Amino acid sequence: MAFVWLVILLMQGFVALVSAKWVRDVDSKIVDEINQNPSVAYLIKFHAPWCGHCRKFEPIYEEIAKEIYDLSSTTDEFKNIRVVRIDATVYTDVASRYDVRGYPTIKFIRGAQIFAYENERSKVAVLEFLRRVNGPALRWIPSIGKFNEIRREHEVFFLFVTTNHDENDALFKQYKDIVNRYLSQTYFYATNVSIIQQTYFAKYTTDGTSQIFAIKNEGFYLYKPEEYNNSIDEFIIKEKVATFPQVSSGNIHDLIVTKRLVIIYAFKDQHEVAAQKQKRNELKGQMRSYVMKHLPTLRETFQFSWSNDLDLLSNIAVWTLDEPLIFLYDSSVHKYGIYPLSSMMDSNIQLEPILDYLIKNHSEIVQYSGDTWSKRLFRPFWEIYRTVISMFIEAPFISLLIIGIPTAVISLICYCLCCSSSNDNSTNKSKNSKKKLKADGSTEPDEDGQASAGEEDDEEYEERIVQIQPKFIKKIHKPADARDIPIWPVLPDESQKPILEKKRD
Repeated sequence: MAFVWLVILLMQGFVALVSAKWVRDVDSKIVDEINQNPSVAYLIKFHAPWCGHCRKFEPIYEEIAKEIYDLSSTTDEFKNIRVVRIDATVYTDVASRYDVRGYPTIKFIRGAQIFAYENERSKVAVLEFLRRVNGPALRWIPSIGKFNEIRREHEVFFLFVTTNHDENDALFKQYKDIVNRYLSQTYFYATNVSIIQQTYFAKYTTDGTSQIFAIKNEGFYLYKPEEYNNSIDEFIIKEKVATFPQVSSGNIHDLIVTKRLVIIYAFKDQHEVAAQKQKRNELKGQMRSYVMKHLPTLRETFQFSWSNDLDLLSNIAVWTLDEPLIFLYDSSVHKYGIYPLSSMMDSNIQLEPILDYLIKNHSEIVQYSGDTWSKRLFRPFWEIYRTVISMFIEAPFISLLIIGIPTAVISLICYCLCCSSSNDNSTNKSKNSKKKLKADGSTEPDEDGQASAGEEDDEEYEERIVQIQPKFIKKIHKPADARDIPIWPVLPDESQKPILEKKRD
């Protein structure tokens, strides 16, 4: 086993020398380095050598590091960021310190601040994450031009509109507390009402009080305490999700906690045939158009989204799903439903009547539970199966070293132990079963005077051999009541005579 790990470490070192250019590999000393530089930010990727997702994300992570280096001289949000990575399977103390539970795990650490990245593993998404956590927590909008620029950059952000910018304002204090807790998930801004009211907020009367808005591409949503149970947290949780977002393993929890019925159009966009890929993207466009058309009546109950991560939905269903499909999930009852579209791909699909049917009959479609005792029992085996399969698909050689070779060695050891035990038993049996035949056909007993079961079998076999051996009968004792059996005369046969007799004749 030590040899296997040595080979893995050597391969990692070779790969690092060949491919690593912008990302620095670190060890356990990184903890002391972070503590000694509280003003420096660290973007750390915790990875494993056998993880297929880690290998797939590696070139993207290199591009992120290069982009940060290029932007660090011109953009404040990317200054003082060091991009590093660490093997969590080797330096387990560091992984345990920062609560790493899966691979790859990306964390932003600056002094005592720790933010976990939980979104799609793309260059754009990670850079947006760094803009939020490494920039100012609350940003001020000085003009309507800046407001329009920010709106073009973000799908969702929150805006605190004040009349006099009073630091003692109770709503402003609550807003600042929210900013510190949700900084890694969305953007927070503040501005004066005089800057933007006449352009976009004319219909909202301020009455001299501060207000909080959720700004999205399709419109603005005002925080009304009576509609959100007097909780700004509930307002942030429900409105920080875009109207039609992409779902990944990092943000699906954000959709679930909104307590809306989540409707996901799922497909696989990696098709060799361009027409198949184009058709699936057209269906995504149809769903987006449907959402925007019926948004005022649907947004309170339904959360529409799309995803190209079929493994994510298969893990919820604990089964491999065929694409494309529409996946429905109700977090209030922990149940899901599936409407397959694969059988209709050869025809001209119109999603609007299908979506009307799903919205009208969603209570009947959402009927499968992903939290039953049978699913809980089956889920660990399913996850192990998916993990092993993905390992061999993404990294077959390393997976063979980690799983195949140890399994083969253990199997060989067990086979040798079983064979040696069987040979020892047969040898002992053959030694104990050796006996000497007496003149009358009996056998000699063992040293302890007892005959074993194996000896009885051998004795019976030898008796059968003795019985077929010819014996010379010296004397026959004829019983008194025995009768003679008549014997037919046998005529001499010339061909049966020996040669000497023939010569005498």
